[in-house]
Amino acid sequence: MKQSIFFAVCCALLWTMTNPPDTSAHGTDYRVLEAAPVIVAEFFYSDNEPLRYAEVLVFSPENDTVEYQNGRTDKNGRFAFTPEKPGEWRVKVNDGMGHAVQASINVKPDESEDTGEAAGNRIDALAEKQGPAPGQASTIIKIIFGLSLLLNIFLGMHIWKNTHNTPKTGGAGS
Repeated sequence: MKQSIFFAVCCALLWTMTNPPDTSAHGTDYRVLEAAPVIVAEFFYSDNEPLRYAEVLVFSPENDTVEYQNGRTDKNGRFAFTPEKPGEWRVKVNDGMGHAVQASINVKPDESEDTGEAAGNRIDALAEKQGPAPGQASTIIKIIFGLSLLLNIFLGMHIWKNTHNTPKTGGAGS
């Protein structure tokens, strides 16, 4: 009876660890919606829910420590900025709850086909999508951890049961 209750509690803990409410889809990502002259990027969780009102820091290609612009995403997880020169612009977004994403946007000068002069900026490539923020683990890792935990608990119970159920030999002679 005790073992079945213990097993049920362990299964409930494993299920809770691998399926926490509203947190199983909290990876982050981004996409660039418009390129030039204004860059509009959309930031979202892995379940496509927007990162609403998250802190945004934009860094120019020349300065990695002091932001060129800062602000917050809107209710749709969007943020817009106008780069003043070509180069790799970094945009860091943090929702304040442990979820963050970094977008690297390479802005190159756009050469007009008619005049050959730089007419503005354009997005050349998107690079460096960062992985999950520190502290986030994938569902597969959570499942492996939970199964390992259960196996170790049952192994410990088995060893404990076998050491306490063995008959003690010896004693005072008669």
